[in-house]
Amino acid sequence: MTIHNKDKDQPKANWIQDKGRDLLILENNCLRITAWPAFGGAVLGIVDCESGIDVMWHNPLLEPSGTCLSAQPVEGNSDLYDFLDGSWFLSLPTGFFPTSYFGAPIGAHGEIRSVCWEVVEITETDSRLDVRLVGNSVRTPFRVERTWTLLSGSRSLVWKERIINRSTRERPVSWLHHPAFGGPIVDGAELRVACREVGVYAGFDPEQVQVQPGYRGAWPYVPETPLGGGQQRDCSRVPPAGSGKDHSIMLTGFDIGWGCLWNSKLQLGFGLRWDETVFPWAWSWMNAGGPEDYPLWGRGHLATLQPGTSPVAPFPELVESGQVLTIPAGDFKETTFVSGFLSDPEVPLNLPEG
Repeated sequence: MTIHNKDKDQPKANWIQDKGRDLLILENNCLRITAWPAFGGAVLGIVDCESGIDVMWHNPLLEPSGTCLSAQPVEGNSDLYDFLDGSWFLSLPTGFFPTSYFGAPIGAHGEIRSVCWEVVEITETDSRLDVRLVGNSVRTPFRVERTWTLLSGSRSLVWKERIINRSTRERPVSWLHHPAFGGPIVDGAELRVACREVGVYAGFDPEQVQVQPGYRGAWPYVPETPLGGGQQRDCSRVPPAGSGKDHSIMLTGFDIGWGCLWNSKLQLGFGLRWDETVFPWAWSWMNAGGPEDYPLWGRGHLATLQPGTSPVAPFPELVESGQVLTIPAGDFKETTFVSGFLSDPEVPLNLPEG
């Protein structure tokens, strides 16, 4: 790792030790980001310096997350839930469901979320911070290169990400970002997105979920199952804590890749702006205490907005239907997106030019 032109004022990056973890802090006078590179390049916290509000959800049952799998049977997505601490992780290359990737066994939300990433370069000037990190897959042929850019005085973080196929054949991927938001920002918040359509994965068991499997319709209303109450659910509203509400939906038909969690009481929001031609879908999971059993035991209160290349479905179904991104042998796909705080939900964050 190399460090260039360190200026003590802004913006800056610093390493800290926390509960046995090497964490990297990126900050300016507006924003403080806590990352755990050695665990999938995960982002653990995003704090608005003016209000002191951290938008990331923190699982009260995993504080902090462990660093290795326990000696227990791995089933029921436990390879994911053992570490579902609330961080922002990358889901790659197979989407949500456990599967086999051309012979390689892959757990829930893919492999890349749990491999060790390396910070290879930190560059600081008076007005700009760039952090470049790399994650190499073990079971699949992919390499992820990411650069975080933080500018002086900015409330936003720019992400540039490249997925490299190191194999000798074209390979399909489902590429998804999974930030989980919680804390004060979600209390009474609404999800504002520039999409036209909402859907629910058809393969869900209707007796186990609160919204109707297979539904497709206009955003934001989805019919509930009897378990959910049998009404029309407004999926733009984060359910109140302890209400027992829980749903996972898919959003598409984006005019622009834009969405935010907006809290009118706080007059504060957190938004994502992405390239809708790369990520034509966004998944959203909202949990407010239900279900009361494994893995959250009734303790969840969170909302997600997850830009992705594919809808929710097992990876073989996505490949068969052509709803995946394909990367040629020895080639790459890359994109840039922005995440940050905002004071007006009607004004999307800007993507950098070029």
